[in-house]
Amino acid sequence: MNNIIVIGDLNYNLNIFLNTFLKENNEYTINNITKSIGNILNVPIVLSKYDLNVYYFSCVGNDIEGKEIINFLHSNKIRSDYVNILNKKTNNKYVIRNTKNNSKTILSLKNNDKYELIRSINFIPNVVYSTIYNSEFILNIKSKFRSTKIITDLKEISEDAIKVCKLSDYVIIPLKYAQVLTGINLNIANKNSIIELYSRTKRLFSGKIIIYIEEVGCLFQNNNLISIIPKMGDKNKVSKSSYDMFISTFIYCINKDYTLDKTVKISTISKFLSDNGKQTFNIKEVLDIYEKNNWSIYRFFT
Repeated sequence: MNNIIVIGDLNYNLNIFLNTFLKENNEYTINNITKSIGNILNVPIVLSKYDLNVYYFSCVGNDIEGKEIINFLHSNKIRSDYVNILNKKTNNKYVIRNTKNNSKTILSLKNNDKYELIRSINFIPNVVYSTIYNSEFILNIKSKFRSTKIITDLKEISEDAIKVCKLSDYVIIPLKYAQVLTGINLNIANKNSIIELYSRTKRLFSGKIIIYIEEVGCLFQNNNLISIIPKMGDKNKVSKSSYDMFISTFIYCINKDYTLDKTVKISTISKFLSDNGKQTFNIKEVLDIYEKNNWSIYRFFT
């Protein structure tokens, strides 16, 4: 069974390019504006390339932008059956990009404040991956499909987000949010600091916890040991697309019922390849590297 539900935003982006910083009370001449759907769909696109049946759950407006988004989903073999088309305008983002230093300022126009998700599902999902937080929808899934695995990527600290995390089988938490939730500032050189941060985070949720530390690697519990899978390659390389490769591969592995240890290792390899411009959608290539890799730098804490 390879049915995957992805719950997330759908935005239409207008990209505005300037070669300077925006300053108040100034007028700017714009030479170029481009349209894009945005990188919000990176994960479902990769999952589709991994030959999984991907159903996107979200909503768009009944307008030209909404139709373009639906067409974009179809062109990437992502099912739109459960994208709710509302009698409103599609959410837009105005992305002002500074071409001098690659920084950007984003203005979000939210026409749909609440995600009205379609709840009547006519297939059995193996995995649900969520980046927007609708606890009623997740409860509905859990009550109907007992074997479905829920994976949540924590991207904000809010009451709804925490509720969904508490209902999830796997929670991926960036370090900055784990520190906010626990009140602990991690000292990666201090064993007690590592153990305390992980232990306190784990107490908050019932599922398996993966703390994602961009420059270091992934902190998780393997059997009864708190463990770190170190980041591969250049610690200073930070990329949104490579993080999306990590998440996509993580979902693929959980769908395959791999152990958490194997899942985190394979996902780390996938991110490493993406960091180095070798993004691959051939999961067999990633698995071959996993089999050949020496994991002697794997760290344990008791």
